[in-house]
Amino acid sequence: MTTHERPGQAGVEPPRTDRLPAPRAPADGELRSELRWKSPDAIVVQVGGEIDLCTAHRLEATLAEHVRACPGVLRVDLGDVCFFGTAGLQVLLRAHRQAEAAGVHLVVDPGRSRAAVRALQLLDRLDAQFLPVR
Repeated sequence: MTTHERPGQAGVEPPRTDRLPAPRAPADGELRSELRWKSPDAIVVQVGGEIDLCTAHRLEATLAEHVRACPGVLRVDLGDVCFFGTAGLQVLLRAHRQAEAAGVHLVVDPGRSRAAVRALQLLDRLDAQFLPVR
């Protein structure tokens, strides 16, 4: 709004910003992944913490490493994830494509993580809406 629309307001100070919440800071270093089970037929990886733009590359590297091992099943347990951003969804989509190409069955288990459940529900909706039926 320009000052000529509100006469007498030209000298008004800008609103205070000290009461506004701070933006969410990147959580670099808060992703945990642990190999829970490994056999020639199956690998189980437990993931916890926050999956966001700053940590997604580590999850992607972990999943790619396990896909290269070519187990029959790769299970990703997201039960301890407290934040799941869109970067994590992109990682899961790429991991799914890599696993499919390698003949690995990728199973993503959200467990009791509300963040993971919501992210996977969104992914299911997008998949149903934008991908052609096979």
